[in-house]
Amino acid sequence: MATRLVLNCSVAELMPNNSGGLAAAHTAIRTFWEEEGSRYDGKDAHGIHSEAEHQLWTTALGAIPPSSRVLDIATGTGFVALLLADLGHQVTGFDASEAMLANARAKAAERGIDITFVEGVTERLPFPDASFDAVTARHFIWTVLEPDKAFAQWLRVLTPGGTLVADCSLNAQVAAHHYTDDVAAALPFSDIADPAPVADALQSAGFAAVDVDLVGGEGGRQRAMLRARA
Repeated sequence: MATRLVLNCSVAELMPNNSGGLAAAHTAIRTFWEEEGSRYDGKDAHGIHSEAEHQLWTTALGAIPPSSRVLDIATGTGFVALLLADLGHQVTGFDASEAMLANARAKAAERGIDITFVEGVTERLPFPDASFDAVTARHFIWTVLEPDKAFAQWLRVLTPGGTLVADCSLNAQVAAHHYTDDVAAALPFSDIADPAPVADALQSAGFAAVDVDLVGGEGGRQRAMLRARA
């Protein structure tokens, strides 16, 4: 059942206000994932290894109209990008880690799938306005440092009425397993227990009312699947 959730504080209250510390956190996060690229696929929670996870994302991506132009944010080594291509979409995979993208390109080439992969940061997407019919983001919102800027960029590159499909980990304590304490503390949506702050931030960025489904995740963890319209 889809649930509309409302936050009682602004996303700005959740964000770090030290610009120097923010820049350092961006660098630390990007470095971490660059180093993680060679071993990322070997970790169970990162891929789509189970039939249940595959079906969950196939169903979620069903909200995207056929033959859409789709931007897969934080594409990593290409799990969702490849699934989108299998579903008949024109896909661009976007990630801050060139090591991750190298793996994604190799997978696409091995399968003979035409996907464009682009390196960059989500707060400054290098695409014109209204370039895509849909945006996807799997396992990423928890590690977004500046969600107001990132979500505004996602909205900017979507066509009017375009679709956002994303997930958000809940109570996963993922930041503590990946980053130093100071970096983890700078992440507004890391280790949250309720997806309401994310839904509120998306609406503040200009998305239409956000639908939220609470679902199970890898290892029994709970997460939220989010769908919104531009």
